[in-house]
Amino acid sequence: MKLINYENIKYFESALLRANHFKHAFFTKRSKKNEPIDLQNELNLTSNIHYLEQVHSNKVIQVNNSFNLKNKIGDCLITNQQNQSLWIYSADCIPILIADTKTRNIAACHSGLKGLKKKVISKTIKRLKRIGSNKNNLVFSIGPSITGEKYQVKIKDVADLIIQITGKSYLEKSCCIIDRDKEDMIHLFKKDSDTDRIFFDIKAAAILQLLKEGIKQSQININRLCTYSNPKLFNSYRRDNTNSRQWSCIYS
Repeated sequence: MKLINYENIKYFESALLRANHFKHAFFTKRSKKNEPIDLQNELNLTSNIHYLEQVHSNKVIQVNNSFNLKNKIGDCLITNQQNQSLWIYSADCIPILIADTKTRNIAACHSGLKGLKKKVISKTIKRLKRIGSNKNNLVFSIGPSITGEKYQVKIKDVADLIIQITGKSYLEKSCCIIDRDKEDMIHLFKKDSDTDRIFFDIKAAAILQLLKEGIKQSQININRLCTYSNPKLFNSYRRDNTNSRQWSCIYS
């Protein structure tokens, strides 16, 4: 992904989404004017803005042109309507922007470890199919999140998830994925000197879940930057215990 400097803002742009003519952004940290309406105005874009009260769930909300002041609670937004923008915020969890290159349906999904366990990505794909998408026409852009080197978790918290997505126990050899953009290996987990913990890569887990859904690696674009390790670019809850977040968005 490419870092864009535009006026007073910095954001990452996915080559896969750009090639298919979807306006989008994975924004970096910002202390002022960090609401969707502010960011949209600075990008000189217009749309009906939609965002959520995110609760680490697998709830997918479909939105349209209707003006609704009711607070939306969930962790994924989808739409098949034009002139909509879908916004999610993150600070170590994974922002995933999804687009259908044929129907122009879009989705914005937020997933941390809890969302992975609850299969929010799988549920999002199912909901997109219900509004007319074919999984072969979907492209997935996975934004910056914490990486495995900085995400230490208790084995008991991920043991079932590892078996679900790999068919193997954590006691066996770590599963690796080749990042086709950088041609390096992404380890799902690595052993830790603390015997009841491992270093777990939530982004690798998300990719494996996509592959299990029949999504090809050519449909996936990944930003491997670590939110924890880049304090000048990103807010990180694990690093700073902060309530500050960065936004990601996609336009229909």
